[in-house]
Amino acid sequence: MYAMLNQDQRSAADAILASHGRQSTTIAGSCFFIDGPGGTGKTDLYNILYHLFMGQGIHVMTVAWTEIAASLLPEGRTVHSRFKLSVPILETSTSSIRPNSKEADEIRKTQVFIWDEAPMAPCYALNAVD
Repeated sequence: MYAMLNQDQRSAADAILASHGRQSTTIAGSCFFIDGPGGTGKTDLYNILYHLFMGQGIHVMTVAWTEIAASLLPEGRTVHSRFKLSVPILETSTSSIRPNSKEADEIRKTQVFIWDEAPMAPCYALNAVD
């Protein structure tokens, strides 16, 4: 799969994979933003990263703002569904996930989050997930 990446995708994948290796013993993580026009292979990169991380035993969670984008990711779900956000999302919105629930445990054990279409999400959604 890695061999299918173009040079730009490979550079991004290498940086992300290397960063995770450096962060494995710390609490703080890294955040990467993959940008490009439609059709440039962002989703392909996300899928390959997912499989590379999972192959190393690293738990990955994939989400997207829209159902269409989420359906293109392995085990992808919408942000609303995964984090139990209200519809519509408001400034005062919070997640309805209970701290001791199965969903909360799943989020806690996740080491890598892949969030497609993050810029489409209102800041209230980002705040609620944070």
